[in-house]
Amino acid sequence: MKYLSLLLKIIIISLMVFSINVSCAKAEVYDDYETYNLYAEVIKASDETTLNDGYATYKVQNLKVKILDEKFKNQEYDIVYYLEDGINSRLPIYDKFKVGDKLYVYGIYENNELSVQAASYYDKTPWVIGILVIYAALILVIGGKNGLKAILSLAVTVFIIFAFLIPAILDGKSPILFTILLSSIIIIISFVIVAGFKKKTIVAIIGTVAGVVAAGIIGAVFSNAMRLTGINEHARMISTIIDESKEMISFKDIMLSAIMISALGACMDVGMSISSALSELKERKPELTSKELIKSGMNIGKDVMGTMTNTLILAYVGSAMLCILLYNANSFDLSFILNSEDITDEVLKSLAGSIGLVCTIPFTAILGGIIIGNDSKKSLNKGKKETKSDVQNSKKEYNKADTEEVPVNYFKG
Repeated sequence: MKYLSLLLKIIIISLMVFSINVSCAKAEVYDDYETYNLYAEVIKASDETTLNDGYATYKVQNLKVKILDEKFKNQEYDIVYYLEDGINSRLPIYDKFKVGDKLYVYGIYENNELSVQAASYYDKTPWVIGILVIYAALILVIGGKNGLKAILSLAVTVFIIFAFLIPAILDGKSPILFTILLSSIIIIISFVIVAGFKKKTIVAIIGTVAGVVAAGIIGAVFSNAMRLTGINEHARMISTIIDESKEMISFKDIMLSAIMISALGACMDVGMSISSALSELKERKPELTSKELIKSGMNIGKDVMGTMTNTLILAYVGSAMLCILLYNANSFDLSFILNSEDITDEVLKSLAGSIGLVCTIPFTAILGGIIIGNDSKKSLNKGKKETKSDVQNSKKEYNKADTEEVPVNYFKG
């Protein structure tokens, strides 16, 4: 229980550090004012009412909030929270706030005075932590010691991505180079944690890295051929935040980085599954040759390939669902949809990631057959020696039985 408690604390702290907006973080700095996203609490909340801004009438809620950030702590402000979307009133009405709810509010600091303009979004942190705790608890209960290793591996992966990869890209470092480097580190650490430092671990590491690099190469070749830019709504927002004194980051390289990161998990799964299976086969049947192990690895990979490829494709379809619905609702033909960068980007990610997954299979199977197959010969020789020794012992037992007197029982007839 002590280790479980410590692990949960580490996960929760890491999530709060890397996944939640820093309290009182500056959103943007101008010459004469600054903007903030501030953490606050609702201390008064009205019922639903209406507001006419001269152009339209909206359903709103009047709120009184108290700032919880240290710099502006306990300052109170009256704000208006719009319960419906300003662009399309046909969308569902947003949930109303209640007294005690935590939220983020948008404020402007000008002439040494803060004015809070509007509510940004409801604080979902407790629920994110809650589902994370449920996830960790289920893994520990079902997986036991292996579940603990899996959670530790996941924590390391999240830490490396948010503590090293994201800052490096924002600092102008090469997204592709750093993704390959840090992905390799993630693979090595994760596999060593889960399986220990063994030959099957080395096989899985090399096979997985090869698959991830293959996904990146396919992505690079076809993104250039299709003249993709990687620019979308989020890219435009990032471009306005980056300091003008710094060189603008390459959004195409970020897209390739995303392809490799997306393929990483599936390639790791396939690589370790094949390597572990070959290691188990070698222990059960030490007489198997390298050629036979390679054939077995390919057969195992073919079975895994179908489900894992579906997993990748469905994950990308799910992420692009709203975009797909939009194009279909407008009755655009298939050629137009496939030529839209929003869709083509997702298609390339899914197919390049799937190709990387498929390439992981032969890389791991061939390497596993060579490395693990050599151990099979040693085990076979050892087995032969043991067999010879057993035969000699049997002969001794037989000769001993011949020299012993056999008692004879007489029966009265």
